[in-house]
Amino acid sequence: MATVVHSYQPRSIFIPFHQRFQRWALLVAHRRAGKTVATVNDQISRALYFDPNFKEDPRFAYIAPFYSQAKKIAWGYLKRYARDAASKIGESDLSITIKHNQAVITLFGADNPDSFRGLYFDGVILDEFGNMRPSVWSEVLLPTLIDRRGWATFIGTPNGPNHFRDLYLQALKDPKRWFVDLLPVSRTLLIPEEELEEMRRLMTEEEYEQEMECSFEASSRGAFYSKEVAQSTKAGHIGEFPPDPDAPLHFVFDVGRTDDTALGAFQEIPEYTLMVHAEAENNRGPAYWLQRIHDICLTYGCRRGRVWLPHDARAKTWASARSGWEQFVEGGIRPNLIPNLDILDGINAGRYIFQHTRFNETTTESLILALKSYRRNWDEDKQAFSNDPVHDWSSHPADMFRYFALVARFPHNRPLDVVEAVIPIDPNSTKKVYPISLEDMWRDHERERAGVGDRI
Repeated sequence: MATVVHSYQPRSIFIPFHQRFQRWALLVAHRRAGKTVATVNDQISRALYFDPNFKEDPRFAYIAPFYSQAKKIAWGYLKRYARDAASKIGESDLSITIKHNQAVITLFGADNPDSFRGLYFDGVILDEFGNMRPSVWSEVLLPTLIDRRGWATFIGTPNGPNHFRDLYLQALKDPKRWFVDLLPVSRTLLIPEEELEEMRRLMTEEEYEQEMECSFEASSRGAFYSKEVAQSTKAGHIGEFPPDPDAPLHFVFDVGRTDDTALGAFQEIPEYTLMVHAEAENNRGPAYWLQRIHDICLTYGCRRGRVWLPHDARAKTWASARSGWEQFVEGGIRPNLIPNLDILDGINAGRYIFQHTRFNETTTESLILALKSYRRNWDEDKQAFSNDPVHDWSSHPADMFRYFALVARFPHNRPLDVVEAVIPIDPNSTKKVYPISLEDMWRDHERERAGVGDRI
């Protein structure tokens, strides 16, 4: 049990959290409930009472989706409540050092997960975990805790049916290992009823249920694809769809210059287009992705089809003097370039092709979560949604899906089935041909002149 800092007076709703015995904790709380103050003080307390004879050089971390966000949200609280116990306050690296045991608490952003590699922690707070890439926890932060038996606290307000919701449901099933508390405003009673009534008048029902009553099932505010994902789930289009070994496996990328690169592998089948595989990684160059293309083809027993890169892949990307397109060519793959289309037009294309797409759920789960979470920015000044998507962990997988909608040959817009055509010389015979338009012929001619793309 952690003893709270003397200058901090906990709200009664957080006392069970401070008195917990479990190693892992998850708090789902409404806006302005005070969850950041409570968890920062809990971390300070655990740092104060950490025994350096048990483990040397104790280290703790508070992590927000973005580094700038961590500074705005928690730095003031950390300095205020740990000031009397601190021997050093590091403004440059946003860290506090405790006098008597040299425990260090540092603020980080999840937008650069590689910054955690090689570090260790005795305890971490993940604030607004639903706005982070899921693998930040499982692949990056969890290993930093294992050898020191460190603890973790996840906090946030629901933001649609994403991975934070999934973690909450999993944690509920394991009370011996997880402390879990759901704090809707109807339970905390922290906000006067007249203020809540004003919020009900100004917010949609879904917004109020999500932000104040902590409903994970309310649609993510401004989500682009929530309706389409729900319809696909209901129609059985997300499930077990094994790849066709006789069909080529095509690849489409969204390339992150300083953060994630997302990959999607799909097949064009006459009845539908199948999203076979999806993944995203941080700070990986072309050599890594060339190997992943090879490995994924081997895994599914399929030959490689077309490979698509964003329209700006001829620019210098992946922190290299050569463009991504050039590096792929040198690696033996001549990629196609994705058409440059307005983001909203691409999103509309993505919405349209949901009905023609099937998802192999076990290998595209991260993409499906991203599509549920991908949403518009809310303009506080105009009190309206902007046309710009929120840039978070879901952006790159969703951008990859948008590109997929632009390049995949769907049955409804480019027929794959053969048709019967009468041959005039012998009216009793037929010949199977693939229909092609003058527009298709001109497009292929222009692409060949430009020297772009595989000829599969």
